[in-house]
Amino acid sequence: MKTILITGAAGFTGLHACHYFSEAGYRVIGISRNTAKHLKWELETCDLLNKFQILNVMKKYKPDYCLHLAGVNSVAQSWDDPLNTIEINVIGTLYLLEAIRVVKPDCKTLIAGSALSGINHPYAVSKQIQQNLSLNWCYLFKLPVIVVKPCNLIGPGPSSGFVSVLAKRIALMEKEKKTESIAISHFDNAREFLDVRDAVSAYEILLNKGSVNTTYEIGSGQWSLLSDITAIFQSLTQLDLTFTSTNSFPDNPPDLMNNEKIKELDWQNFFSLKESIAHTLTYYRTLKD
Repeated sequence: MKTILITGAAGFTGLHACHYFSEAGYRVIGISRNTAKHLKWELETCDLLNKFQILNVMKKYKPDYCLHLAGVNSVAQSWDDPLNTIEINVIGTLYLLEAIRVVKPDCKTLIAGSALSGINHPYAVSKQIQQNLSLNWCYLFKLPVIVVKPCNLIGPGPSSGFVSVLAKRIALMEKEKKTESIAISHFDNAREFLDVRDAVSAYEILLNKGSVNTTYEIGSGQWSLLSDITAIFQSLTQLDLTFTSTNSFPDNPPDLMNNEKIKELDWQNFFSLKESIAHTLTYYRTLKD
């Protein structure tokens, strides 16, 4: 049985990744700063900014694979505390790669990057440095490292993303049997969305078949207007929803992800946009207080 170490195991993508790899027959070792209990995988409480803690985890398990998902992924949080964002996303990644280099240099590692429309906030700076650092460490020390850049991930589970925020709000309005206007940026803003479960399946393919020292992009390959998202939510609820735009003009969307390299490895996305939104809404409808 192959062992995979997953950082950020208690986060949105991390929870899906732990479940997926456990069901696929891997021994899953999750890393989280917070203590939690799971039935199907082991969890280590570890702060990636403590190089001795991560080194000890690597020595204890000597994993075959590492999926690095931990980090600050909020633009707003990066403005509030830019130094902490750089520390976690850059220094935390460096400590992880160093622990791998020292203990298990043949551990194939996938670094989860981010689709960036420009280096216009501290979060983007941190992810750009993280990506460059990871690929250069791979080159300098001959480590089997891959960087993956997903588009906006959606789906059931705790997330602060746009679709999850809307789903949580609508589920609460359904519970309270009342409606109120929901503000969004602009109806014609375009975004690329991908179900988190499709992303995780791509991560497994990359860990097994991806080329090292390479960056892969994954996405749905199509734009969705925010008006498309609001229309889907309206079709899934009995409430009469009202949305208002806070911006006068739509913004310029980033380029679509280039799926060419990942599709060469026989990956394809499974969940439709409506299915992802429906599953997200169901998650918040059934979430206990």
